[in-house]
Amino acid sequence: MYSVISANRGPNKPPKNWRVFEKENLEKHFGKVLDVDGEDGYSVLKAYNKYSDSVKYIRWYPSPENITNQEYTQMVKQSDSIGDIPFIGNSAKGFINVQCKEEAFKVWRDNNIPVPEFFTFSEKDDFYEKLENSNIQFPFLLRINNGVSGNGSFLINNKSDLDGSLSKLIEFSKNKIDSIQVSLFCIQMIDTIDRDYNVNHSFRIHVSGDRVLSGYGRVSSPSDWVAITGKFTNESKDAWMAYNILCEQMMTEYEDLICKAVNVLGLNVQGVDMVLDREGQPYFLEVQPTYSVGYPNGMGAYAPPFYNPYQPELVNFINQNKSLIEKQMPRYYYNWLDKNNHFDLVYKTLKESI
Repeated sequence: MYSVISANRGPNKPPKNWRVFEKENLEKHFGKVLDVDGEDGYSVLKAYNKYSDSVKYIRWYPSPENITNQEYTQMVKQSDSIGDIPFIGNSAKGFINVQCKEEAFKVWRDNNIPVPEFFTFSEKDDFYEKLENSNIQFPFLLRINNGVSGNGSFLINNKSDLDGSLSKLIEFSKNKIDSIQVSLFCIQMIDTIDRDYNVNHSFRIHVSGDRVLSGYGRVSSPSDWVAITGKFTNESKDAWMAYNILCEQMMTEYEDLICKAVNVLGLNVQGVDMVLDREGQPYFLEVQPTYSVGYPNGMGAYAPPFYNPYQPELVNFINQNKSLIEKQMPRYYYNWLDKNNHFDLVYKTLKESI
């Protein structure tokens, strides 16, 4: 019986929170794997030396909101000491491209992967000087480089929004002082509003190695620029269907580009966030260090296979339209909603590509 070997996290560290069906499928395809939390770089080399005869892969699983500069430096140092052992998910050095979104933008821009116009800045005078010399127009976003779900982000529609939001962002960044490479940056807002359906949209697409496995479209109201899964409503069901069918098409049409966007960052199992502008041009926004798949016990009455989504309205809608969704969104229905199949495909595909 194979097992994932966890580096000793110490008495004050919580146990690893594995995503549902992930651990058993990782073991099934990879055998013994050294599992390392990003905050636990200190014991990596010791654990690897102990199990080096049987461990052939390492799984770097950083905690993006908590990892400090010191912990990240130690993680990279330990990775250098271990050498070229193949990694699963994040590489120690590639994690900087996940945590610091502007680093991903730089790599993507250098590799001809489309990203919005952007620049980084340190304080107000620096911002205003760079804005004047950029091609960025209203509306745009001011944000911290490692915020999630819109936290630490400000949509700037006009000049009256600007100075106060800039002050709030700078103040917000002071609470992130221990995080790795904290920076402030300005990003051109891509017009993602569909006037026909009256929604804003985004896509989350899952990559393993050199293949796109699954993904889904997300819609929200036009005034809400953060389109995430939890904003499905019965009023938006037609738009949700349209954008999930479109997501299936995108996963085929842009598969090589999407996989390249992950691989050039030094990563191989990732969730990628994308949008389309009004002309249908794709833009890459960020890569997730992990991606949520829901909870082992489901949510209320919405148990397997609906670990995620677990919103009653969306689950009911999927159940009521099962035959149509199976046919028109096969990667969503079979490769995503079924989490056992999802992680079986994730690690089977990754093993084949390493």
